[in-house]
Amino acid sequence: MHRLFFIITCPLPSRSVDQGQIKNNLKYHIVCSYFESKSFLPSFLPPSLPPWELVARLVQSSLNFRLFVSLTTISVLGIYCYTYKKLIYIVLHLNRKEELLSLQPRSVSTQTLSVWHGTGKPVSEEPGDLNIVFLKTHKTGSSTVQNILFRASERHNLTVAFPLYSYQFAYPERFSRAFVEDIPPGATHFNLLCSHMRLDVGEVRAIMPSHSIFLTILRHPVQTFESVFHYYLNMVPAFQPLANHSRPLLAFLEASAQYYNAQDSSNGLAKNPMAFDLGLSPRDEESANSEWSVELEKLNQTFHLVMIAEHFDESLLLARELLGLDMEELVYVKLNVRHKEGEPLSKGLAQKIQAWNWFDMQLYKFFQRILWHKVERYGYMRMKRELDTFRALLRETVARCLAEDSVGPGDMADALRPWQPSSVTILGYRLKQNLTYAQYSSCFRLVLPELQYHTYLYYKQYGKDMRPLPTT
Repeated sequence: MHRLFFIITCPLPSRSVDQGQIKNNLKYHIVCSYFESKSFLPSFLPPSLPPWELVARLVQSSLNFRLFVSLTTISVLGIYCYTYKKLIYIVLHLNRKEELLSLQPRSVSTQTLSVWHGTGKPVSEEPGDLNIVFLKTHKTGSSTVQNILFRASERHNLTVAFPLYSYQFAYPERFSRAFVEDIPPGATHFNLLCSHMRLDVGEVRAIMPSHSIFLTILRHPVQTFESVFHYYLNMVPAFQPLANHSRPLLAFLEASAQYYNAQDSSNGLAKNPMAFDLGLSPRDEESANSEWSVELEKLNQTFHLVMIAEHFDESLLLARELLGLDMEELVYVKLNVRHKEGEPLSKGLAQKIQAWNWFDMQLYKFFQRILWHKVERYGYMRMKRELDTFRALLRETVARCLAEDSVGPGDMADALRPWQPSSVTILGYRLKQNLTYAQYSSCFRLVLPELQYHTYLYYKQYGKDMRPLPTT
C-alpha cells in the first residue's frame, strides 16, 4: 500500500510578504521516488510532529490567503502524481542568496589537478565543473565514500552515470559504455560514476569528461580478503563448497587449487580482489614481477588519489583538497559494516592470506607510500589541525543524528536496513526522533544504505524505476 505524504520545510517570514516576493523567493523541489517499504514514509518524518499538523500550523500562521491557495495547488499536484503510484516528496523553502550560491557546481582548477595527478601535468586545458570517477572496490570502506559522493551529487546537482540494469555495471565483466544508462534529458554529460564495476580506463573515459577526477580506495589485503570471503561465501563459486565448513577461510587457503578456477570471471573476488576490480588480470607471481611496476605506474597515472581505508580521515581531507568540497560535506558514518563473527584471524591465517593475495599486497604497499607523499606535500601540521577539526565535526554529527551506535537489522527501520547476504549480518543505524525536519533529512541521507540511495537518485534523475537484471 503506497501512501502519500509531504515534507514541508517553509521558514515563513515574520512580516507579511506579497505574491511577487513569494514568486521570486519560493523554490519548489519536487523529488519523486518509489519504495515498497511500508515503514519508509514515517522514516523521513519525526513522529513528534505529524505532517498534517505541520501543514495546519503553516496555514494558521499565514495571513496571506494566496499562499494558502499556492499550497493547495501543490497538494493537488501531489494527488495527481499519486495516481501514478509514485511517492512525492515536496520540499518548500525560502531561498537566501547564499543558499543558492552554495548549490552551484564547484569549479576545479587545472592548477589544483596538476598538483595531485600522478603525472604532475594538468588533466585538462580548461577548468571544469565537478566530475568524478570513483572506482568502488569491494569491502574496503567504499560504500561510505559512495554515500559522501551521492550526497555531493544532490548538493551540486550532478548528473550520475547509473548502470543500465540494477546496481552494478555488469560486474564482473570489464566496464563498457554499453553498460551505462542514457544521459537524462537536459544534461550534456555525466558528472559522477561511482557504482561497482571492473575498471576499463578507456571505456570510462569514453563517457566521462576529459578533466574527470579519478578516485578509489584500498584496504589492507588481510582485512579485505577476510571480509570478502565471508560476505560472498555463498555467492563466489570458489567459496561456495565451504559454506558449511566450521573454518571455511582456513580450509580454502589450505586447498585453494581444489576450489579456485582463475578462468572463471565469477571467481574474480577469490584472489587479489582489489587488483581484479582495478582491471588487472590474474597471473603467476613469477611472470608478473617484471610487469608489476609498469602496471602500478599506469594506475598511478590514472588515479588522482588512491585512498587508504586505514587512514580514512586523512584520505578524505586529501580528497576535499582535490574536489574543493566543504568539510561538512565529508561527514560520514561507516556503512555496510559486518557484525564481527566467524573464525578468528590468527597470525598464521593472516600470513596465508597475504601469500594468496600477493598482487593486492604490492598494490596496497605502493599506494600507501603514495598517500604519505601526498600528506607530506599537504603539510603534517596542517593535516593534524584539520584532522582535529574534522573529527570534532564527526563527533558532533553522530551525537546529533544517531540514537545509538550501529544496530542489527531487526532494530532499524525498513528503509534504513542494508541488504543482508545469507552468510553474514550487516549493521545499520537508528536516528534520533527529536530532530528538526532539516536535521532529519540530512541525517537520513547520512545513514541511507547504498541500494536505497541508488534507487532514490535513479528515480530522481530519470523519473522511472530501475530496470531489473534480465532473467535470461
